[in-house]
Amino acid sequence: MKPFIEKIQTRMILGAAVCLGMIVASLAQSGHEEPFMEHLRYLASDDLKGRGNGSEELEQAARYIAEHFRKAGLLPAGEGDTYFQEFELTLGQGLGSRNQITFQFRDGPILLKPEEDYVPLTSGPDNKVEGPLVFVGFGITAPERDYDDYGDLNVAGKVVVALEHEPQENVEGSVFAGKEMTPYSTPLYKIMNARSRGAAAVILLSDDFNHSEVVSRPPEGIQVTPLGIHSVRLSRGWGQRLLSESGRDLDEITSLIGSQLTSQTFALDYAGTIDLDVIKVRRTVRNVLGFFPGQTDRTIILGAHYDHLGLGFNGPLAPDLKGQIHNGADDNASGTAGLLQLAQEFSKSSPRHGLLFIAFAGEELGLLGSRYYTEHPTRPLEDAIAMINMDMIGRSDGDILIGGVGSAAELRPLLDKIKKTSFLEFSYSEDSQGSSDHLSFASKRVPVLFFFSGLHRDYHRPSDDWDHIQVAATREIIDVVHRTVDRLADFQEPLEFVETRRRPSRGRGARGRSSRPRFGSMLDVSWSLGGVRFERIVEGSPAARAGLEDGDVLVAFEGRPILGLRDFTSALSEKDPGDEVVVTVLREAKLVRASVILARWQ
Repeated sequence: MKPFIEKIQTRMILGAAVCLGMIVASLAQSGHEEPFMEHLRYLASDDLKGRGNGSEELEQAARYIAEHFRKAGLLPAGEGDTYFQEFELTLGQGLGSRNQITFQFRDGPILLKPEEDYVPLTSGPDNKVEGPLVFVGFGITAPERDYDDYGDLNVAGKVVVALEHEPQENVEGSVFAGKEMTPYSTPLYKIMNARSRGAAAVILLSDDFNHSEVVSRPPEGIQVTPLGIHSVRLSRGWGQRLLSESGRDLDEITSLIGSQLTSQTFALDYAGTIDLDVIKVRRTVRNVLGFFPGQTDRTIILGAHYDHLGLGFNGPLAPDLKGQIHNGADDNASGTAGLLQLAQEFSKSSPRHGLLFIAFAGEELGLLGSRYYTEHPTRPLEDAIAMINMDMIGRSDGDILIGGVGSAAELRPLLDKIKKTSFLEFSYSEDSQGSSDHLSFASKRVPVLFFFSGLHRDYHRPSDDWDHIQVAATREIIDVVHRTVDRLADFQEPLEFVETRRRPSRGRGARGRSSRPRFGSMLDVSWSLGGVRFERIVEGSPAARAGLEDGDVLVAFEGRPILGLRDFTSALSEKDPGDEVVVTVLREAKLVRASVILARWQ
């Protein structure tokens, strides 16, 4: 009888929460929004264009946050008695003014126009490279498929010309999987394969037999990835001309490879020079800091990142989403609005310890804002009791994931007391890992708690809008954070940091989001060459135990091609803790298979 009564009570509480959410929505429609929703709607509005790093709209958001810190009575805690801490970040590599490709045809040199005739993809250590051109078909070496475009061909010091994609794309039953693209089709593989053979540069041509791409300039400019070798994508017309200058026909060659599945390689009758003026694109952005003095010199740090993807040219889940506004309502307008709500709530109290509120920039580019702060703290880190991070707290369906509970012995018992009075179901992770700003503080041995309501289908997509936020559950998460801060005030000294490692999965059985699998990687969200690049493999994680390494690029998951983050998150969401999955990564020029046994939140 007792379990049944508990279920009824839980449903009644959740029902009340839903009613609260309806009341909040009604207030919003009548123009009387609670502060949380007012902040959320502004930060996630189209006017801020996704709060991209380096944009004027991110600066608008910074000024908005600072103004509300001021209204709440927080003291400036940045540089020079301001609310701001400036730092410079690199937004990748772009093109300078001196770029050219020259082909030494029989009739004389021909100069190509950047962004019209070609688009650079990757860069090497030197600005200028040159060498004779050699055509290598699709640029694929696949011994398990009995196919090799290179054979014994020596391409050291030469400019490799290769077709994009792969042979027999429209042939069912082909060794290249027909219409299902394999990892060999990616530009990344072709570039890495050529680099491993000592090629001076790579020129990619459109496979006109199956495709008709044209070179187009992204609205936010060219991004060039440093990969140790120059590579460019040529326009369709220039691809045809490159071969016709040597008496060859691109369509005939592509058709021949497709019909016979035999390589077609030959030297072209001229040399080429690729000169790329690659420059780092730098911008200045700002963390926003406000401080409530306490009765002691100790501090409790509350943080959330306020940047997002802007128009989606770094880190979207699918190429077709680029150019659209990514409002990032959950990621992370929700955490930032929660930070502002807490600032207002604590303004009515007299905290025992100082409360330092930080809104971080640069998180989406690799935790840059929090890393900068922990290297240049405005208050001594050794005085910090703990750091609490809120990232994506807006899409709870009745539960909350809390990471870092093992980073100090006192944290789990503290939270166990709080959960007795919350309608949320708490799921814990002992370790302090997770690709968000608390990790920067854990690396400095500051105990951390990471509040996170989980991934969802709108993650890093334009559809992450404010009207999808679960208001009642989010307010409860903010209240839980408030109560956590109140209980942390009971400690007179900083908590002792504990090194934690992720424990292996103990099988299934946890309900709700606690049953979602853990892979164990930090992703490079700025990666744009296909697949998913692992910026870091978490020590002791399922991915680490499977032998995956930092810098590996995931290109297949259980045989499914992984073209970007969207494919990876979708494939992972279909699995359970304890499942064993076979993944394929590109490591240098080799495809490496690994079996990963997925874990669960502990």
